[in-house]
Amino acid sequence: MKGLKIQINDKIPVVVAAENFSFVLLDTAMRPDDMGYIYAHGLDYSNSYHWLSVVPHQGDKVKIQIVETSTPSPPLKIEKQDRKEMLARYAQLKKELEEKGLITEED
Repeated sequence: MKGLKIQINDKIPVVVAAENFSFVLLDTAMRPDDMGYIYAHGLDYSNSYHWLSVVPHQGDKVKIQIVETSTPSPPLKIEKQDRKEMLARYAQLKKELEEKGLITEED
């Protein structure tokens, strides 16, 4: 499967890959002295995987490489996905967007 190999400075790289999708997110901070977080997560139909959550520092070197892998790094945390809860949340958000006129029922 396709994945992401993430290396911060000279630390050991983390390989992130999941059945449905994987992503790396830079959560930018609201305060000038706060750098935010770098997250690496993935999802499949049953689980949410958490590989990385770090605070970057000014001058850090972050290398992200697209890789093909069958053996991602072990996640730090795995959470079960509640498909019924996800479907209920989808229906709620869809209704809100329809009421605001941002999507139609055909969407």
